[in-house]
Amino acid sequence: MPVKFSLRSRVAFTFALLGFVVSACVAAIAQHFSSAYVSRVVREMLRVEGEYLRDRYAANGAVPVEHSAHFYAFLSGSERAPPAEFERYAPGGPYEIGGDGPQRYAAVYAIGERRLYVVLDMGLEGVRERRLTGDLIALVLVGTALSAWLGWFWAGRAIAPVRRLAQRVDVLEPSRRGAVKLAPDFAADEVGALAEAFDNYQEKLYGYVRRERTFTADASHELRTPLAVIRGAIEVLLDSGQCSAAIVTRLKRMQRGADELRDLLDALLVLARSDEAEANEGRTPDLNELVRSLLAERRDALSEKHLSLAHEGAANLAIAAPQKVLRVILGNLLRAVTQFADGGVLRVRVAEDAVSIAHEGTPAAAAPGEAPLDVREHALGLGMIRRVCERWGWRLEESVAANGDHGFVLRFA
Repeated sequence: MPVKFSLRSRVAFTFALLGFVVSACVAAIAQHFSSAYVSRVVREMLRVEGEYLRDRYAANGAVPVEHSAHFYAFLSGSERAPPAEFERYAPGGPYEIGGDGPQRYAAVYAIGERRLYVVLDMGLEGVRERRLTGDLIALVLVGTALSAWLGWFWAGRAIAPVRRLAQRVDVLEPSRRGAVKLAPDFAADEVGALAEAFDNYQEKLYGYVRRERTFTADASHELRTPLAVIRGAIEVLLDSGQCSAAIVTRLKRMQRGADELRDLLDALLVLARSDEAEANEGRTPDLNELVRSLLAERRDALSEKHLSLAHEGAANLAIAAPQKVLRVILGNLLRAVTQFADGGVLRVRVAEDAVSIAHEGTPAAAAPGEAPLDVREHALGLGMIRRVCERWGWRLEESVAANGDHGFVLRFA
């Protein structure tokens, strides 16, 4: 995987590279001019000193005994004869004298049949050159480090509007609070253009959410009227006492189907209105009592499926959510768990941070020639229930065991 660097790091690295190149160029130029300056100084010093000593010898004929921190002289055919290595140099110069010792330069002057050798010892100058080289290396390192720091600092200042825009975008919730304009808070530059693009996207997203919410709410309301008519007709037929036992069984199945459809419509309405202000207000003072009332409403359906009930829970567990939302979620979970059950135990546990609903037993057998039912694929309304849970920040965990046990755990944030 390639290493990913932040924009600020890349800018700082670019500044550091630029600083290194500029510092290296400055150091190379300084080294070049220093070498050129030293060469000119050597030639000039040898010329001036050599002419002075030559004129002095020509004037009084004395052998120049010249020795200082930088200069010393030799005269062929005298007591200060030059070393043998000097004899190969013809008049002129300067010549660079090699060797492992200090760097030296020599100029040769012809005085009659003799030769005057003026030697310039650059040992001290070599020390200065080495110090200069060290200073130039330090210049490159300091320049690179300073450029990197300045790049990091200026990059932070330069991308501050981008960070501020990212923070503003991170807390946007156009589906709940509507589109919030960002562009007016930023300058009319590239960041402002990006903010305006986000504003346009917010408008489109909010329009999609509003149309979906309106459609869901309208469809739920429209379906509730025929559903109420169907349930009313079923209740009238059941109360008439003129139906046989087989017809009563079928009518009760129709009634349970109508109740399941009612639960789905309630889930749709909660999902459609979950972002409205009235849906966000409210508190459930006793979660266990709410679960108890839901189980009481479904006592007949549980009895018809031959389910025994095991309910555990503590009283006075308050939840910061409207009772209607919890009733819809828990009701749909109870229906999903028992939809294909036939016998067994319905185990409900109410805790402070979670509610677990599980069926322990064997699900209803499939029809001859049909594959066994997958409760996760045939349980209705779970997609909507998951979306409602996500809206409230809850986590819904589903489990299906190999023996057919089906359960849910609703964990509160």
